[in-house]
Amino acid sequence: MNRPSARARRRSPNAARFHGFTLLELLVAIAILAVVAVIAWQGLSTLLATRARLDPEVDDARAVVATFGQMQEDLAHVPVNAALFELPAQPVRVLSVDGQPALEIVRLAPSPDGSGASALQPLIYRVHDGRLERDSGPVQRNMAVTVAVDAGNWTSVDLLPGVDAMAVRAWKANAGWVAPVDAATAAAPGIEVQLRRHDGGVLRRVFLVGAQ
Repeated sequence: MNRPSARARRRSPNAARFHGFTLLELLVAIAILAVVAVIAWQGLSTLLATRARLDPEVDDARAVVATFGQMQEDLAHVPVNAALFELPAQPVRVLSVDGQPALEIVRLAPSPDGSGASALQPLIYRVHDGRLERDSGPVQRNMAVTVAVDAGNWTSVDLLPGVDAMAVRAWKANAGWVAPVDAATAAAPGIEVQLRRHDGGVLRRVFLVGAQ
């Protein structure tokens, strides 16, 4: 029967030293993991708080862009020759609705009969219950037939919340910005709209009239 040699019986130095983790090493590892977890949680909490704070601001910025984009679209399609379309008044003017100034726009629109002829649509931008609304009336071939804003065939869309008041001025050659913009005001090439917000800030945009 063969006996193992003395060299084979000799234990490896590495095997002798391997004895697993000590309790102290485990406690240190757990403490490090706990610190990392706390740091990660604080970072996630800060990220969520920042997102919760920025989301309303992002939504408001999108609403502002959409609002002024819609105004630009409407004003760009204003007929530049009111007499050609036999309009009873200028296509852009400021009215008083519920005691507040409102911007009235008459823009070109496709004829409702599908003939492809040009028709006209009355629009009113106004501040109501702390928000800016866009009221759109029925498309008509004859704007001499007026329709009340609160009639059932008008559609109202909320555009921008947090608005206290609106001011509109028109550009006149050799005079600059003038107000009010009413039926007696000559057709203006540009319109300035200012919106005063709940936080005291003022949004200002300038639009070309009849740019299309």
